[in-house]
Amino acid sequence: MDEKEKNAAENKNSPKLTDEQIKENEEKIWDMKQELEDYLEEQGIYLRQ
Repeated sequence: MDEKEKNAAENKNSPKLTDEQIKENEEKIWDMKQELEDYLEEQGIYLRQ
């Protein structure tokens, strides 16, 4: 079984996320993105926006 089939099978068995869980996940992702951008800036690495 390749990786795509394995992921598809796992997704079928996973419960659906609620809107609240999705919002929490989006906030966590945004926070991680900000932390990563801050770290890169501290290291003198700048990415084009």
